[in-house]
Amino acid sequence: MDGTRIRVLGALAVATLIPLLSGCGTVDGLFTQTPAVPDVFEIAVGDCLDDRDVPTEVTAVPIVDCDEPHDSEVFARTLATGTTFPGDAELEAQLTEFCQGDAFTDFVGVGYVDSEYFTGGYYPTAASWASGDRELLCTVHAEDAKTTGSLRGAETPEPTPTP
Repeated sequence: MDGTRIRVLGALAVATLIPLLSGCGTVDGLFTQTPAVPDVFEIAVGDCLDDRDVPTEVTAVPIVDCDEPHDSEVFARTLATGTTFPGDAELEAQLTEFCQGDAFTDFVGVGYVDSEYFTGGYYPTAASWASGDRELLCTVHAEDAKTTGSLRGAETPEPTPTP
C-alpha cells in the first residue's frame, strides 16, 4: 500500500453526547465493491459513499449514485492548518469544528446540535501530509441507516410563530 495515498476516516458523533470515534488500522479485502474511487484523493463534495464499514485508513472508498441508498454524503471541504503534521487528535479536532459548524448548518438547514444527522470525514495521514495533503472532507449520515438522495436542506428550522 502506498503510504502517500492513504487518508484516515474520522467518524464524528454528537460532541456533547457521544465521544469522538477514530482509530488507526487497515483491513484487507474490503474494497471489492464497485464502483470505487481509484484513490481517496478523487472524492469530491457532492459524492455519496458506501463507507460505513471501511477501515480507518483508506486508499479507496466506494462511491454510489446519490439516488441509490448510501451511507454518507460529502458536503464540505477545507484545508488543515499548520506546516508540520499536527497528529490525528488535532486533525480530528479541526475536522469536528469545521464539519459541525456553519458548513453543517448551511448544508443540512439546522445547527448540528439540533439535527438528527451526524458527521464524519476524512483527513490526512502523516505520510500523505508529508506529500502535501491538507484536505479535510466532511460527510453527513444518519445514525444507523442508509439514506437516499441528498441531505442538502433535509432539515429546516421551525418557523417562529407570529403573535
